[in-house]
Amino acid sequence: MSPDGTNLRRLTVSQAIDTEPFFTPDGQSIYFTSDRGGSPQIYRMPASGGEPVRMTFEGDYNVSPRVSPDGKILAYISRVSGRFQLMAMDLESKQVQTLTDGQRDESPSFAPNGRIILYATDVDDRGVLAAVSSDGRFRQRLGIQAADVREPSWGPFLGN
Repeated sequence: MSPDGTNLRRLTVSQAIDTEPFFTPDGQSIYFTSDRGGSPQIYRMPASGGEPVRMTFEGDYNVSPRVSPDGKILAYISRVSGRFQLMAMDLESKQVQTLTDGQRDESPSFAPNGRIILYATDVDDRGVLAAVSSDGRFRQRLGIQAADVREPSWGPFLGN
């Protein structure tokens, strides 16, 4: 697509439901969720088009792909034993680490420096803002009174 919104081009051609596209920081690849294998999984494809490559193989439900600013970590939500938890995949080794142990974690968002991931979680049927370090060692719920947090995202840093 051109900057003015013209020259639109379809990138995937499949009967599958392809959702949640996320461009890598270098703009070369797109990660997305697709049910083309029967259940929602994370795929990667060149931003210019091409054949999608499946990235997630553990679990039958993996969604909401987000890539760290340095392009080294893929964060996503995986259903594990009925719980929706935040996972991190090292994109070089393909090793996966569980970062959270919540019941309904969702919507990961990397900090601009890649060290912290914001996400929404559910406490007493209310959406709560939470954060975890990208290595999983630090976890914190960030209380916001009388709010129902869904789909948090980092904004640009507007410093001096």
